[in-house]
Parts: sequence; structure tokens; C-alpha cells
Amino acid sequence: MSSTQLWAALLQSSLVGADRLPVPAVLTAGSGEALPATEQALQSAFLQPASSTATQVLRSSAVAAVLERVGWVPGAQVRLSQPLALPASPAAESRNAPQSELLQTLMNEALEHGSQNLLAPMFHALNEAGVRLPYALLVPALNAGRQSTDLRTWLTPVLGERGRWLATLNPQWAYANGVQETANADQIWLEGSIEQRVALLRGERAGDAAQARSRLEASLKELSAKERAPMVMALEIGLSIQDEPLLEKLLADRSKEVRENAARLLSRLPQSAHSLRITGWLQAMLTHSVSQAGKGEWQIEPPEEGHKDWERDGIALQPPSYIKGVKAWWLQQMVELAPLDFWMQHLSMTPEQLWEWSRRSDWKTALRQGWLAALRDQPDVRWIDLLQTMDRDARAESLLPALLEQLSPEQREAYWLRQLQQAKGTLIERINTLEGGMPEVGEFSLPMSERLMDELNKALGGKQTTGSWHSWQADQAILVCARRLNAAVLPRFVQLWRKPVAVPESILEVAAEPEVAAPAESAVMPKLTQLWRKLVSKTEAVVQEAAAEVSDAAANTLTPEQQAKLERARLRPWDDEQVLAQLNRIVDLRMALHAELRN
Repeated sequence: MSSTQLWAALLQSSLVGADRLPVPAVLTAGSGEALPATEQALQSAFLQPASSTATQVLRSSAVAAVLERVGWVPGAQVRLSQPLALPASPAAESRNAPQSELLQTLMNEALEHGSQNLLAPMFHALNEAGVRLPYALLVPALNAGRQSTDLRTWLTPVLGERGRWLATLNPQWAYANGVQETANADQIWLEGSIEQRVALLRGERAGDAAQARSRLEASLKELSAKERAPMVMALEIGLSIQDEPLLEKLLADRSKEVRENAARLLSRLPQSAHSLRITGWLQAMLTHSVSQAGKGEWQIEPPEEGHKDWERDGIALQPPSYIKGVKAWWLQQMVELAPLDFWMQHLSMTPEQLWEWSRRSDWKTALRQGWLAALRDQPDVRWIDLLQTMDRDARAESLLPALLEQLSPEQREAYWLRQLQQAKGTLIERINTLEGGMPEVGEFSLPMSERLMDELNKALGGKQTTGSWHSWQADQAILVCARRLNAAVLPRFVQLWRKPVAVPESILEVAAEPEVAAPAESAVMPKLTQLWRKLVSKTEAVVQEAAAEVSDAAANTLTPEQQAKLERARLRPWDDEQVLAQLNRIVDLRMALHAELRN
């Protein structure tokens, strides 16, 4: 039985039950030195004394899981009699790791329980500080990257040399292997991982676009489609009309993804031959008519038949099965690939006017879907105000972060402040609206964080909450604040649920009374203690009496349903244990990162 079959049999026994499905015979047989090392380990685990067969199966499965974590691939036949061919030792580290044990503990908890919107900022903070992950966190971090391709952008820079070395030992971590950080550009290009080479290309494009383009063009024949697609998109850095000849050639690439990426980039060049062909086809579909009242109106009508010439420019003639209406499909693709300036200049309309014009067209959906797709590749800040009004459109909301990145930091801050002050709805709704325009990694400025903290204090800092904070939306708003507030404001933020013990004013008055000479400490403390207990006793009695009166009054005036609704209205997000655990995890990690890395 191969290791693959053995692993599958273990899984079946665990799922069905060892009493109903016999375990693999190799596990119950005597020790066999000729067996591969992995099967010997599983067999040894199974044969250990246990109270039931189920326990033995689970123990063997646990051993298999550990083997998998350290690089074992089911099916690999490694025998003890054969020496293991280990890769060379990792290179010397070029970065240090944080030394704080508390921070390491918190980062480990984040890797175990945190979501991507917590892990990405954590990795980003480490990278910005020029440090790497501690060795003890490499395996869970590599597994997190295996499960989320989006997270890899933030993770790979902080793995360090040992992290890249470990990635060579397990095919599931292959995304992270590559040359060491100190390698020169030519070595990275020849030996680095895809991520490293794409990063190199993007970096070179920012400094010398022509040199980076030449490097890519010279290597196209040796690159696989999986490599070509992201490398072509690296040309978006410093994109200019000088890139047109290469992109035109890539429109005939054998990879569909490469062809699509080339067409997307050409759509950003209004003077490119590709853009001129697309807008020429659209102009043929547009007509301008004047009514009897003298008002002009634009009309658009796709052709009855498609043309083969369209396919080379990225327009598929045959729609997917989920698309209804082939003419609408053609139009949507053309709108997506046309420069956005074409619509505003040719029709002399603002984005808001275009949106309203499409409402009166039979092709409204195709036009709107095409414009939103075009904004993905052509982030145009003139569309921000329109997208801001589309609060129920998930696709529009997803475009806002990229558009806001086109603004200066001062302009973005002004936009967020307007959102906080002027956006309709409750504070909860305004906070969640703000989050919709935020990039994956980033926090509010200190002034804005303090402004938001003032509003949170008004809503949640008193004895009674302002508004209803017992909802999923309220939980999300508080978690947004935990992730986005400036780190310097977090100590103030946590006081909302970590209330400090207040010292009664009467005790402070006794201790600070100026007219009476301060007696010896042994005489003052008994007096303070006695006064404290007296105050506490009286306070408890008053509270109990008031609670009883309120309870009696409520019982007489409210129905059970109303009473339950009243109790829910008083709840705050952290009254839920799960939300409280998330809040503490986020703020403790962020404060520890701030304390450790700010120097």
C-alpha cells in the first residue's frame, strides 16, 4: 500500500468509524524495517496501547498531520536505509526579528485565530520596520499564505532567509521560495520566485521603464503563461505609449490571460491603436437625435452581428453560459476596454450625467457594468463622488480604495473627514462606509482618529448608549475602529470596555485636605479603609434599592417582549464574548507592534 492510499484509508476510517471500517492491514502488522519511514512512524503510533481502535486511528492521523506540516507528501517513498538529501543551509539573515516575547505570543494568536484583515497589516508593519518574522512563527505563517493567495504579497517580504529555505522543503509552500534578499537583479531574474521577479520588474519600471520592458521582452519565450501574465501587468508601472508595440504583440499571445492583460493595459493609452479601434466601433453604435422640442439625446445600439476582428482586441464573440444577450455582452466588453475619457469627451457628460443617461437606455446594465470594469484598470478620481452614492453596490465599493489611492494624503484625509461628518445614517453606518473606501492596509491619521474617538465616547462611553449597538453592523464598526484608529489613540479606545477602577472623590479629598497636618501612614490607612468600606456599603445599598425600583416599574409597565428589547438596546458590542476576544486580540497586537517597532 502506498503512502497516498494509507493516508486515504486513515481518513475513511476516521470519518466512517474504526468499528465499521477495518483499518489498513499495514498498521496492524508487525514492525517492518523495509517499510518507508513515514509508514513506520504511522504504524508505531497505531500499535501503542490505547483504550479503543478509534483512539489508535486518531493517533496515527495526528502523526500523519505532523509529518505533513514538516514537508511530507503522501506518496513519497522515503526509506530509512537511504540518506535524506537535505537542501543547503539557509543563508545568513539580513533582517532581525522582534525580541518581545509578548509580541511573539500575540502574533502567534493572530496567525491561529486572526483574519486576513489583521494579518496583512501585521506583516506590513514588520516589513515597514525592516524586520522579519521570528522562526517560531514561520510554519503557521507559511500555511496562512498557502490558504490565501492575496496574503502572500504582505507575507513573503518578512519570511527571511529561513522562511524561504523552509519553503523549498514543502511543495505546498513553493510560492514563497526564492533567492536571498541580498541577491543582485540578474540573479533574482534567473533564479528567484515568480513573486520576486515580478517585484523586481515593478521596481525597475519605477526607475527605468525602458530597461524593465527590454528585460521582459527578451525573456518572453522562456517564460510560462503562469509567469508571463503577472509580469505583463507589471508594465502598468510607468505605462506609456512606448510600451504599445510590445503590448500589441502580446494581443496574439497563446495565453488568454496574457492577451486580456495586454488589452487592459492598452485601454489606459487613449492614443494607442487598440483604443482607437475600440472607440471607432463604439462611435459607429452611437447616434445623436434632436427632438421636436430641440433637446438632443444620444442613443446607442450594438450591431446585429459580431466581427472576427474583435477577438484579437480582447472581445469574446461567444458569451459565457451565465450571460443572457449576446449583443449586450459585446457592448459590455467594448465599454470595458474603451478609455473612460472617450465617453466624457464624445458625449460631453460628467460621470453622474453618464450614469443618468444610461438609465434611459435599453443597454443600461451593459453600459454600467462596462464602466465599473473599466474603472478597475483606469482609476479616475472624477468618478469618486458617483461611486460614493452607490452604497448598495459591492462592485462600486470595491473600486473606491484604488481611486482614493490616486489622491494626495491630504485629499484622502479630507474625503474621509467629509464621510465621517456628512455621510447619511448613524455613526455605525458612517464607520462602515469609511471602511469601504479604505485600502487593505492603512490607518486613519491622528486628527481623524481623535475626532472619531470623540464620537465613540459620546455614543458608548456613558451609562447609556446613543443608538442601538446590538447588531452585526455595530460589531463590524467597532472592529473597524480597532484596526483603523491611529495606534496612538488605541489606549484611549480600549478604555471603552477596560474601565479603570475609579477612586471616590471623598477619599481623594481626605487624603489631600490642606488644613490638617498629614498623620503618620499607619494612622491614615485605617481611616481611609474604613471610609472606603462605608462608601461601598452605602453605594451597594443605593444601587440595589434603585435596581429593585426600576425592576418593579418595568415589570408593571413593559411586556416581556418590550423588556427583552430594552435589554438588547443596552448591549454594547463587547458584551458578546466573541467580539470581545477579537477586539482584545486586535488592539493588543497593534499596541505591541507600535511599542516594539516605533523605534
